[in-house]
Amino acid sequence: MYNNVNKGEKDMYKCSVKAQLVMDQIRSRCQEDTQTNNKWRGRSGNYMYIMGRENADGKATGVVHKIAEDGSHKLCGSFKIMSDGIITRFTGLSKADWNNAMRSAEAEYKAKYEADKTETTATEQKVAV
Repeated sequence: MYNNVNKGEKDMYKCSVKAQLVMDQIRSRCQEDTQTNNKWRGRSGNYMYIMGRENADGKATGVVHKIAEDGSHKLCGSFKIMSDGIITRFTGLSKADWNNAMRSAEAEYKAKYEADKTETTATEQKVAV
């Protein structure tokens, strides 16, 4: 999976499909707010996230910075999205945003991947032996 959050470059960042779909929803939220891939307007200011290291278990993790009025930014928290697509921590995003991202990602996962699985199973049953 590609995650292009840092300076518009495409950096390889591997996480589970469900975690990546949630990150895609967060990125869409950022695009709506600020036309960037990693900045958004929260209740108490402007924020940006920076992806952390890859995790072998498929989690997506990183840090969150709060952007000051002068454009500087300071570390204010972190985020963690489990491999099953559940957000356990995301500083600066409301619970409503968490729920919207997780719900949309789950719907997209079911539409893309569970439909493919059903088609594959149906095809396997039609094979003559």
